Order: sequence, then structure tokens, then C-alpha cells
Amino acid sequence: MHAVPSQRRERPKDENDGDPAAAVTDRSLHFSVPTIPGAAPAARREVAAQLGLWGLRPGADVTETAVLAVSELVTNTVRHAARASARADVHLGIDRRHLMVTVHDRDPRMPRRRKVPNLDGTGGWGLHLVETLTAEVGGRTSIPRDADGGGKTVTVLLPL
Repeated sequence: MHAVPSQRRERPKDENDGDPAAAVTDRSLHFSVPTIPGAAPAARREVAAQLGLWGLRPGADVTETAVLAVSELVTNTVRHAARASARADVHLGIDRRHLMVTVHDRDPRMPRRRKVPNLDGTGGWGLHLVETLTAEVGGRTSIPRDADGGGKTVTVLLPL
């Protein structure tokens, strides 16, 4: 299975190209994956490849957190939202200070945050893990509902 990129936008070269911070300004990637088993690895590969193109090192905290977040959030969409949402939409955006990762689905049910994930391994770790790792690197998460109430977007904002 392959992720389907819907848009890739790269900033044109200009006089700021010598500045490392300017080299990662105003870039974004949008793609969607079907909410079926196998979607998370496809999304993870797409995100890791794009982050590499943007010059973010494999193994760096921001890279690993972003890749893990997409994997966990797409997995959650497959497990919990597939009946209402045939696809998960993934967006990456990067500027001089932040990397933003979003995963959107059209299931109106909001995720239930658990203080303690299921100890038997049957679930509850994904969103908890994303929120914990995001906070550890100085980032934040949010989950706003769609304006029409028919879905939501999990947003992870990571500092660079």
C-alpha cells in the first residue's frame, strides 16, 4: 500500500538559502491513507522520507516523535474511526521554529483520554504515548472538532 500525496509544496530558493533556519521554511506535505490495516506503516514511511528531504535527521528527537505520532494516530484512526472515515488525512508543515503534524478523520467521536492505558495491552497507549513524548520534547497536542462536528484533527506541534 502506498500513501497518496495530494500536495507537495517546496519554498523556492532565495537569498536566505545560506541560513539553516530558512532552509526549512514554508514547506508542507498532505497525503491520505485508507483506514485499513497497513495504513500506519505506509504513513510512517511517507513522513520519514519527507522529513529526511527537509534535512531532519533520522534518530533526532523531533523526527522520531513526528514519525511515531503519525504511526500511532493513523493506527487509532484505523482501529476506532474506520467505519465513519474511509481515509485518514495527514498533514506535515514546517517553518523556522516548528514542525506540525496533523491526522484528520471524519468520525465524530472524540478520543477518550485515559489516565492509565489498558494494562493488558489491548489499547489506550497510542494517544497517551503521543502526548507524553510530545511534551517531553517541548511540544503540545490538541484535538479540535471539525466545525460541522463530523470529525476531528489531532495536532502535534513540535519545536525545532
